[in-house]
Amino acid sequence: MAADEFDERFHEAVTALDEIAGEIKPPEAWDGFDPVSLEEFWQSWPTVRAWGEWLWQLVEAERGEKAAPANDSPYEEIGGSG
Repeated sequence: MAADEFDERFHEAVTALDEIAGEIKPPEAWDGFDPVSLEEFWQSWPTVRAWGEWLWQLVEAERGEKAAPANDSPYEEIGGSG
């Protein structure tokens, strides 16, 4: 499968999960979802969570690097009172 196909599926999955998370609270999902859905979630979540955290760390490292100030000198004057 090509990377762009994974990208599209990933986008759809994240969008759907985000929508669900915004529409139903976990206790309501616990009470309302069928047992098969809850079992699938319970079985797959550790792998999905680990994969997502790893991806998040990669994105965070790249974005954090770009967002870092040009000069991190502890002696740089910030300004203020005087």
